[in-house]
Amino acid sequence: MFDTWQINDLMGVRDLEEYSIVKMGKYHLGYMFVLNHDGTFLIRNLPQCGNGIFKNISGSFILIDDTHIRFMLNRISYSSYSKEDNSEEEPNVDLGIFYIYQDSKSIRLIKSNGNLQDDKDKMLYTEMLKTFDENWKSYNYSWVNAKANIPQESVKDYLDNKLIGLSDYKIVYSKKEGYGELFLVRKDEDFHYVLYNSIKQKVSLAYPR
Repeated sequence: MFDTWQINDLMGVRDLEEYSIVKMGKYHLGYMFVLNHDGTFLIRNLPQCGNGIFKNISGSFILIDDTHIRFMLNRISYSSYSKEDNSEEEPNVDLGIFYIYQDSKSIRLIKSNGNLQDDKDKMLYTEMLKTFDENWKSYNYSWVNAKANIPQESVKDYLDNKLIGLSDYKIVYSKKEGYGELFLVRKDEDFHYVLYNSIKQKVSLAYPR
């Protein structure tokens, strides 16, 4: 982890659930992310012209174990050659714990509660929803009007209907989509997908064909 990386966004400025880092390549674009051996980090953008605004994010980090890292944000500064946009603040906030997950293309830093099993479950659920997105046409749907305009409440009202045939279930994960929200529901060892369409205010279980 102690290296110079390229990160997909400014950590601490935009509060994302996940960040992605890759080794800094030949062409320096986007945001540079440096993790130093003394436990400090620096993120800065790489403007494409001299008139750009330089954004610097700095703080400290702790490697909790091989799979978890915690970041503390100390300082945010903006500067430009014109000096008109210069500013600085010291928020001194705990950004929380992140799960270190390496895939084939990058290292992903994912918000975590520090429990490795929960992290592994989250990754499994993420992949399951991704697979569903790729294969949604292989399912049938039976849309009904949602009773509430809050997605999770609508899904619970829908599943609590005895006609659906599910009981003692648990909503284990969800993902926002352009049409609304996709939910992963677990009953014992079986998983089900439920879609909430916020545009049409409808909800449906996905039935395998």
